[in-house]
Amino acid sequence: MKKKLFGIAIVAMIAVATVWNVNENKNEVTLSDVALDNVEALASGEGNCPNGCLANGKGCYCNGSYPSDREAG
Repeated sequence: MKKKLFGIAIVAMIAVATVWNVNENKNEVTLSDVALDNVEALASGEGNCPNGCLANGKGCYCNGSYPSDREAG
């Protein structure tokens, strides 16, 4: 009888530890509205040159300033 109760107690402790561990390991990330707007702007290609820059121009801004290049396209 004691072995049976001891076994049930061990199983219950393992179950409690497992549930607690699962709840502690939930990785929920919440982003602010500003962060979501920034992600959306970056994903839309805002401020990028879709065709890149070519040499011998009067300036191009494509992820940085290139004064001697021109925008392709």
